[in-house]
Amino acid sequence: MKLIVRSAYLEEMASLALTPDIKVITGVRRSGKSKLMEAFSERLKQADPGANIIHINFNLTEHESLLEYHTLEQYIEARYQAEKSNYVLIDEVQMCPSFEKAINSLHAKEKP
Repeated sequence: MKLIVRSAYLEEMASLALTPDIKVITGVRRSGKSKLMEAFSERLKQADPGANIIHINFNLTEHESLLEYHTLEQYIEARYQAEKSNYVLIDEVQMCPSFEKAINSLHAKEKP
């Protein structure tokens, strides 16, 4: 399958990367949302090599233990690094019931 580079989307995501708002990528199935997130992660690494990127992909069984929102929040908190720029990328977040509670809690803590 050929990968389509979504430059405009990447530019828009990059322009919003340092804002405290929660960003959501939406689209129809199989439209490349996960690939866009991977490309964004790579762009973050290039722009800020010291960035702390916490990437969780619920399609992978290695993250199955995080499918409870308290555990998800604890996992992210344990990996947060105060001295760095932190980015949390969660693919297929809807697979975690009540994930909104974890995300809202993390956002309310206003960690830069």
